[in-house]
Amino acid sequence: MKIRKPDDFHCHLRQGKILQTVLPYTTKSFARAVAMPNTNPAIGTAEEMLRYKEEILRAIPHRTKFKPIMGIMLTRNTLRETIRQAVKAGAKFLKYIPRGVSTNSSESVPLEDLDIYYPVLCAVRDSGMIFSAHWEFSDDGRISELGREHSAINFLGDVIRHIPDLKIVVEHASTARMIDYVKRAPDNVVATLTAHHACVTYNLVCNEKGKIINPFLYCKPICKRQHDVDAVVGAMTSGNPKFFFGSDSAPHPIEAKLKAEPAAGIFSAPIALRLLNKIFHQCGVPERLENFVSKFGASLYGLPYNESTIELPEGPFEVPKEYDGIVPLFAGQTISI
Repeated sequence: MKIRKPDDFHCHLRQGKILQTVLPYTTKSFARAVAMPNTNPAIGTAEEMLRYKEEILRAIPHRTKFKPIMGIMLTRNTLRETIRQAVKAGAKFLKYIPRGVSTNSSESVPLEDLDIYYPVLCAVRDSGMIFSAHWEFSDDGRISELGREHSAINFLGDVIRHIPDLKIVVEHASTARMIDYVKRAPDNVVATLTAHHACVTYNLVCNEKGKIINPFLYCKPICKRQHDVDAVVGAMTSGNPKFFFGSDSAPHPIEAKLKAEPAAGIFSAPIALRLLNKIFHQCGVPERLENFVSKFGASLYGLPYNESTIELPEGPFEVPKEYDGIVPLFAGQTISI
């Protein structure tokens, strides 16, 4: 089965050697990808964004057509002028992770202080940029990881009420409550969905005391209970244009995943499209996959649909145990369509 070549609207490509290792797996399946700017250090200005774009372009495999979609990170130093300069340099989105919630967010703003930056978000709205945000509230660690996405909904609601025309992408929605909220929200509020939140349940990641038992399945937001997984699958396969694909493929070296406090992130790029194909077939709606991966996100970002096509992977596939020191999702397992 052939479909229009997809896009990945949430991807961590990293830098340096890791970028060179993982980028070919994204470019093989996707024509474009949102290159998240929460690198180390975070990309917070137009100049930094352009340097990162050049690094990505240099790493693209020979004769491969691929375009990174670039943006900057909301940090404590972001001003309205920062947004103006970023848009002029080609930025499509402003990325937000509440400080301390996930990888490389130490330069960011606490969720409870986000209202201070509403003038910046107004500039984002006026420029036509997208506000792409990781909605979790930890309350300095007092809220369990299972409850952090739900606890952030009130903050999301405040942004919607104060800046109603702002295009908001709820990144990697992982709970039934968030998915239901997005469904009922205005049309300018949408969400990306990952393959791993549609396949992995909390009990595969942690025991009932919250101790991580499989660091290679540990990510933020953490994978949830079965009813949440079912909600992700339901939204993904529904044909609702409010939901589109963002892999949140987030590679880390093996040693970083095996620390006492494992790095958060799942490397899914090599098998994401294969997993999605399996999910849509299991749900009996393979014809809806193209819209989910190739059209809905492009429409939200104001991008033309890709003209090239790709043959969807089928048949059994044994996932390698690692890719040059990076363990992928379902390493060593066989995926069958």
